[in-house]
Amino acid sequence: MGWIRNTFADHLHRWPKIFDLSEGKLLMNDNYSSCETRTKAVKEVCEMLADENAVPPSRGELFSVAPSLGDAPLLNIDRAWISVFGFESYGVHVNGYVTTPAGPELWLGIRSPDCLIDPEKLDNMVAGGLPAGHTLEENLLKEASEEASIDKDLALKAHSAGYIGYIMEVKEGLRRDTLFVYDLAVPEDFEPVDRDGEHINFIKVPASKALSLVQDGDEFKFNVNLVIIDFSIRHGILKPDHHEYKLLNRGLRPFTKVEDFLIQKS
Repeated sequence: MGWIRNTFADHLHRWPKIFDLSEGKLLMNDNYSSCETRTKAVKEVCEMLADENAVPPSRGELFSVAPSLGDAPLLNIDRAWISVFGFESYGVHVNGYVTTPAGPELWLGIRSPDCLIDPEKLDNMVAGGLPAGHTLEENLLKEASEEASIDKDLALKAHSAGYIGYIMEVKEGLRRDTLFVYDLAVPEDFEPVDRDGEHINFIKVPASKALSLVQDGDEFKFNVNLVIIDFSIRHGILKPDHHEYKLLNRGLRPFTKVEDFLIQKS
């Protein structure tokens, strides 16, 4: 289900009643046979390790770990520890845009200085990880309301536009994300208003300008760059004769297996 560093595995040797580490594998012992018992055991271990600064502190939001999206969870784990165990996680990203004769204009959020990841960077109008117990549609509606004050009727008009996947090594461990992308055409007089403190403001820019910001600078949250590139390809802003067109298309979904990523890293 996941991938962990050897240095993290060394910590887990302290709990032989919970974890079995042998032959390069980490297993939970058979007496932890339900989602509830696994969730409780992993939480207790990670809370102790967080007190020792061996893992990040809890963020108070649970993500599900399952063989595939929609399957019954094997356990639920605080989102701060997803990368520590190298579990796959999911999120939704919504491109809010206005149609104009000159092309689409994108609403972009400016992230709060208090954000743990990429504070004060540019963001999609709506984006968020998938919490335990939520469907993608439920999460889209929740995030749209909290982050941009979008009512249910408008949010349900969001068009599913595929997904973006990536694997990256981070300080905590291995980040394996699948972002489900949605396009939402909003009225010309619509203006997003943040309700949960994620964004301090919003700006509206031509999508071509947003693509230029991706190409020439470092103003976006790290994974929002990918969503902007994907939007630009699908809406014909980034043309097929661009010298990196094929590379960018492949790069939006670069790995199907972690093994491929690890081979390339080595």
